Amino acid sequence: MAKRISCLTGAMLISALPALSQDDATEALRKEIQAMRQEYEARIQKLESRIEELEEKPAPAAASPAPRRAAAEQPPTPQEQEAPAVANEAREWRRQADKQFEGDTETRDIARRPDAETALDARIEQVLEGYLDITGYFRAGYGRSDAGGPQRAFGIPGVAKYRLGNEAENYGELAFAKTFFPAGLLGPNSDTTHDPVARLNLRLAFYNPYDNYGSSADTDFSVPELWSSIANVIPGMPEAKFWAGSRFYRRHDIHINDFYFWDMSGGGAGIEDVPLGSGKFAFAWIGDGAESAIYSDIATSDPLNVAGFSKSNFDFRWYDWPFFGGKGELGFVYSMADSGVDSTGVQADDSDGFSVSLVRTREDFLDMESLHKTSLQVGTGPAKTFSTGFENFTGPAGTFIRPDPEESWRARATDQWVIKPFECFSIGSALVYQYTEFGDNAPYQHWASAGVRPIWHFNEHFSLALEPGVDWVSGTAGGHSGTLGKITLAPQVSLGDEFFSRPVLRAFVTYAMWANGLEGGVGGADYARDTEGWSWGVQMESWW
Repeated sequence: MAKRISCLTGAMLISALPALSQDDATEALRKEIQAMRQEYEARIQKLESRIEELEEKPAPAAASPAPRRAAAEQPPTPQEQEAPAVANEAREWRRQADKQFEGDTETRDIARRPDAETALDARIEQVLEGYLDITGYFRAGYGRSDAGGPQRAFGIPGVAKYRLGNEAENYGELAFAKTFFPAGLLGPNSDTTHDPVARLNLRLAFYNPYDNYGSSADTDFSVPELWSSIANVIPGMPEAKFWAGSRFYRRHDIHINDFYFWDMSGGGAGIEDVPLGSGKFAFAWIGDGAESAIYSDIATSDPLNVAGFSKSNFDFRWYDWPFFGGKGELGFVYSMADSGVDSTGVQADDSDGFSVSLVRTREDFLDMESLHKTSLQVGTGPAKTFSTGFENFTGPAGTFIRPDPEESWRARATDQWVIKPFECFSIGSALVYQYTEFGDNAPYQHWASAGVRPIWHFNEHFSLALEPGVDWVSGTAGGHSGTLGKITLAPQVSLGDEFFSRPVLRAFVTYAMWANGLEGGVGGADYARDTEGWSWGVQMESWW
């Protein structure tokens, strides 16, 4: 930048010479040359001071008496010579960018010690760079409703709801991952093709609903993931990994209604990424546990008299094989659900079942964020949830686990698109059909859902999103049935002009209406006697 300014200054002086007298021009050139000499001497002095500092610093102990490369034989490339300067420049750029967003109103911001913290920040950056991976997801905001209270989500109990302008909570996840290498792996005699590598994963999450905004008493914290895996321990299969712990296990979802249609997350152990034919194989023993009342009738169950439930799943997968222009994933799960005994000695029936799931995913076919995902699933007994968890029902007395009779079964089909056919337009969609036989003289249920989220991108940062969605159920555990329609309009500011550009800041207004058969089942107590409602607010959403 200094060279560019000097060059421009010199050019301006030279262009002005005809209008100056000879003495004036000579004096102007002399001053410019003097300024350039002073700048050059200052740079040389700075470099000499840096060299002296490096010479005085003790050299680190050599990892081996014989260096891996002699400088005389293989001098460093220009890229290697330039890398430290580029890294320092990038680090300084990030520090300056972060400084623009520092707060200056709170006491903790005003009382900071910049000089001490600058050195600390530099040290933290040096330590974490390449040492610890940090990822996260966060959404937060505030909303109101026309019922007079805080924002309420408009959704049918027991099925997924459409997200845009319809999330009445703050939620976040912060994930840390650390990779471990054996001692001496990076030494001169190491062979990375045969050395194992391990990875530890930790995810923290919080949930805070708007109906008790900011209350620590109503904020739930959890540790949804804590697991580790080790790779490169099977000869000839370096990519195969053993794992154990609690984790999100190969989840598949639809984005615009946040529906995880195949979610075998839980605690257990397994092996994955084993080469098998044109794809990969994985096996996991994974499960879940919970407590609930045992009942034969939802309306008369006692929520205070609970028993323990456990569910074990044996999950077999074959995935990443070519499938109609994309990649396929085929899964078979055998599940067993058991019940403990409540205080009266009652125990629910044990049951088992199986499920088969087929998913086809195609990516990057139209643009870098293009996505088409289709699934077909069928399951029986406790495996019909297509998850490690249990079938839950919400009735007048609360939410309960319903033991899955072996004769119960479910079939499901889903489809979603995310494409950007034009530079100024992107769109995501969702289609779901599900049929469930609950068995044990319980009613069957149909669920059909269709929604779309088009986004008009006015430029790289400003956009307008619209999300209409419709859900229909033939019946719920609470006896509700009918159609719910919801539509949201949301002007947005984002860091990019793609469908998934994040962070995004949005304002929104949402309108929903539902059938008389759903009265009392949508919107909570504020809308117990209504069949329509409005909400509005603001939200930020980000992930990295």
